[in-house]
Amino acid sequence: MKQRIKKICKIFISGVFAFLILTAFCYFYYNVPVHKNNTDGSTDYKWEPNVFYSRGTEGFASGRTNNEGFVNVLDYNSETPIDILIMGSSHIQAFEVPIRQSTTSRLQELTDKNVYNIGVSSHGFSTCCCNLEAAAEKYEPSYIVIETGTCFFSEDTLNGVISGTLAEIPAHTGGIAAKLQKNQFLRLLYAQVVNYNKKQPAAEEDAVVKDTAEKNNEELLTKVLEKVKETATNHDAKIIIAYHPPVAVNSDATLIIGGNRAAEEQFAKTCKENDIYFLNMNERFAEEYEKSYILPYGFINTTVGSGHLNKYGHKMMAEELYKIILEVE
Repeated sequence: MKQRIKKICKIFISGVFAFLILTAFCYFYYNVPVHKNNTDGSTDYKWEPNVFYSRGTEGFASGRTNNEGFVNVLDYNSETPIDILIMGSSHIQAFEVPIRQSTTSRLQELTDKNVYNIGVSSHGFSTCCCNLEAAAEKYEPSYIVIETGTCFFSEDTLNGVISGTLAEIPAHTGGIAAKLQKNQFLRLLYAQVVNYNKKQPAAEEDAVVKDTAEKNNEELLTKVLEKVKETATNHDAKIIIAYHPPVAVNSDATLIIGGNRAAEEQFAKTCKENDIYFLNMNERFAEEYEKSYILPYGFINTTVGSGHLNKYGHKMMAEELYKIILEVE
């Protein structure tokens, strides 16, 4: 009996030590900040402010969130005007690349304007549209860039944007979920389980490499973009929607540009009708691969061409946004 108890104690102590070691390792390998409620409504949630973060699952990058809990080099000061506000998903948030290589930082270098990023994980185009009024009201930018990985949306999603009833992304700031968020190893374990069980994309930012002919509901899409334009006009801002399609590489090394051509053309046309600037990264991605075999997604420790925007993708996005801003001005 004593031997059995001793053995159980050894196993327990070993488990505790293993847990502590893995937690310490994940501080540098997978350290995602804790969710915080965003009371101003510019995003559904944000990250804990002024904390260290690191990611080693896609590339290797680390940094600190700013005083608001977003990924920016500079802190936000209400006395400093925001010229270009960037909204979007985890792609534009850029946890996966050094902060100086993000779209925000590169665009800041190209222009003489103040560029500010409030991109947050899972904040697809529809969520950003719902948050647009609050974001424009708070930051009062001259330009608002909304990043999206898809141009096709379900009727339920479009109706939710129009009526303002689209479900908010929960911050999980209370209960056991909030406590579990504070342990980096448990966060990584949870992310791995979710990714393993995920049978289809759970957010707009996870587009699939395929070409379909399915279009958006014309009437609903028009109403959404009219609402976006009206909000921007009321705040003296110009809207740029930046779309980046998924890519893949064939066995013969040729590039596949995925997405939905019919929806892309429809979306671009509807944007033009509403005086919204539409950036389609399709051509730039193809040009860069043909010229230099450079892909906008993927890292040394991931599948080729998959996952989030890498440093090349961010550089391309910033350069193309800069071209549009030059044309506008």
